[in-house]
Amino acid sequence: MSKDPKVLHVVKWYPHASDPQNGIFVQKHIEATSDTPMVLGFVNSNDKLEEYEGIQIYGAQDMSQVAKFAVFAARIATDRPAIVHFHSYAPDLLPLLWYTRLKGIKTIHTEHGSAFLKDRLSSLQGWRFKAARWYFQRLDRLICISPILSEGLSAFSKNQRVHVIPNIISTAKNEHTSTPSRFSFCVVADVIFETKTQEIILACFQQLPQAQAELHFYGGGPDLERLKALVRTLPNVWVHGRKTNKEILQLLPNHNALILHSNYETFGIAVFEARTAGLWAISKSTFGGAPWYDKGVLLADTHEALKDQMKSLLQAEKAPLGKFDALSSESIGLEIHQLYREILG
Repeated sequence: MSKDPKVLHVVKWYPHASDPQNGIFVQKHIEATSDTPMVLGFVNSNDKLEEYEGIQIYGAQDMSQVAKFAVFAARIATDRPAIVHFHSYAPDLLPLLWYTRLKGIKTIHTEHGSAFLKDRLSSLQGWRFKAARWYFQRLDRLICISPILSEGLSAFSKNQRVHVIPNIISTAKNEHTSTPSRFSFCVVADVIFETKTQEIILACFQQLPQAQAELHFYGGGPDLERLKALVRTLPNVWVHGRKTNKEILQLLPNHNALILHSNYETFGIAVFEARTAGLWAISKSTFGGAPWYDKGVLLADTHEALKDQMKSLLQAEKAPLGKFDALSSESIGLEIHQLYREILG
């Protein structure tokens, strides 16, 4: 790795002590570029500074912008990077980008967030709109994780070309730790009814023959207690709460199908992880990851279609094992390094 450029990654989402699942998709992108990445994180927590092997993660919930700037400037002086790679936009990145450009350092940004989907751009108003556009228009390279996110960013940033480099998919284990007696559906998503629609999935499940199916919810979030209350008296429905990505990869083979029926997804990593474990997946054609779907992904863009697909799977044979070489760490790492080489000339 001695010939690789020195890159400082600046993150807003990243695994940390109080939430080891936070920003795991960002961590995977970063680790695909180097065995020993340099990372500076300002995450939404009150955790103490975590520091190890070139990585500093600050619990920045009560951290001032002045303090963040001072920490960033110190890392620039110490690490002397050739590139600063920002991950996931937030307004407090603006002064850091300004300082990076002032120092003559090349810049690149990877966007994961749903705020820049074309249908959601209207939520950016006033100074927030102007600040974000200023930021995106002044990067040397702009990456996002899916074509639908690229559409929104292209419309928003106007003169900035957007490069699509998808999320990295970790391969799940294909080993059962338990064998369900009924067809087992699972849902892996933050429990937010407004966007992830767990209550709709539950309603569709209740229309199936109860003796033939079971439903498992994984994930934490603001509506977790509401979900627990909804299922408290229901047979064959379990709520397991938040799990780490490592735990999910181990648990997936215990199920037969995964359901992701959110109102929107910039990618939809869970669909692909489930497919690598040999599960069927029910998803939407409108999600960011749709261009990479295989034959084991069944489409259900409406509630009625979701119910029909769930019912059809009760008699289905075992799904074929999914394989996604284009979404591997090795493949994505090469694509990111190609952009590093381009901006350094």
